[in-house]
Amino acid sequence: MRPLVLIYHGVPRRQNAGAFHADTFEKHIVFLKKHCTFVSPEEYPSARSNPLRPSLLLTFDDGLRNNAEVVAPILRRLNVPAVFFVSSRHCTPEAYLWFSYLNMLHWHFPGESVTLNGKAISLAGDSRESGIREFTTTLLNLRPHPQAMYAAIASQLPRLQDFVPTSVLEDECYGMTPEHVRELASDPLFTVGGHTLDHPYLTRCDSQELLRQVRNNKDWLESVTGKKCDFFAYPLGDFDADVVNVCRTVGFDRAFATEWGAVSDERFAIRRAGIYRAGLALLPIKVWLGHWLPMQFIHAVRASVQA
Repeated sequence: MRPLVLIYHGVPRRQNAGAFHADTFEKHIVFLKKHCTFVSPEEYPSARSNPLRPSLLLTFDDGLRNNAEVVAPILRRLNVPAVFFVSSRHCTPEAYLWFSYLNMLHWHFPGESVTLNGKAISLAGDSRESGIREFTTTLLNLRPHPQAMYAAIASQLPRLQDFVPTSVLEDECYGMTPEHVRELASDPLFTVGGHTLDHPYLTRCDSQELLRQVRNNKDWLESVTGKKCDFFAYPLGDFDADVVNVCRTVGFDRAFATEWGAVSDERFAIRRAGIYRAGLALLPIKVWLGHWLPMQFIHAVRASVQA
């Protein structure tokens, strides 16, 4: 059986509203190194897992700056290889990925409502959770995706800089600089992979936009690193046969999904298990079940939950 692939996302320096920060993340890596064997993406195709000591490929999605400034030093110190999948948009100063905006709106916006396309959405008190869900749905339904969504954020909503402290933006929202990307790619421990320009739902993009999101991200990463970019991760685990075909066409060698990938493909739908909680109690369960439960069982559980 091949190694399990784990997904992490942002790891800020300080405790925040999310699951991870530097200290809790390092505890994860120390635990995993003690009980598992880490492999590189080059080793992944031929590596096999042992029931007593599972093999793991470690991946990080989105390209947040804290991956370069917080995660990479921890991994270097512990000599752990990893793949960083980088979206290009937030590599530009004061440009943010849409979900970073939503997270900051949720946790830091002091107002009691926002207005989108003429409709006021309440964020007051107990309605904040439902308001954020409504706001997210409205944004994601704008067309063309994702340009209309980003245009609405830029033209109709308050700037993050106006209500979020700079220290929080730096720790949780900034993307890697080109220098960060280049430095990671030059380190033998690390690999840089593609993750689209703007982190859209790829199946919501028209065919021209789908190609642009995948190809231009790959081209930019290769121009920055001076290396061929062979690996890709589908943002939000969202892909179909058309998305797979585009990844093949632009020259990716492998593409990574999530545990619930809808397309079966050994090279372009590599299953990953997401790690979203900081506590150690569930981590071994995720690792061992992720390795040894057959996919038929996992899909059956998913179907029963959705029924």
